[in-house]
Amino acid sequence: DWLCEQGRFGLKTPDPKIKANGRGVFIHRGRSKEVDPEVVAKLDEVRKAKGMTPRAVSDEEICERLFFSMINEGFKILEEGFVARSSDIDLAYIYGYGFPPAK
Repeated sequence: DWLCEQGRFGLKTPDPKIKANGRGVFIHRGRSKEVDPEVVAKLDEVRKAKGMTPRAVSDEEICERLFFSMINEGFKILEEGFVARSSDIDLAYIYGYGFPPAK
């Protein structure tokens, strides 16, 4: 929420009337980008207030979290009747998200 409240939408904004300023988590300058130290300071402040300790996260853990989230969401929309078949979910992931079609 803090990023949006600060108008930090990066290169794209949720509203075409709002001009993107290139600032979000990163500061974009032309084709280069760097992590904004103000955002890092805010994250540190929030972590400290919540008693959280940063930790290293492996590529494998990131992939697992993403895949499991997608799988769970697929089960939900199938269970709720938004799709008729599980193959409909495959199509949404392939054509909507650009997920690789090979299984």
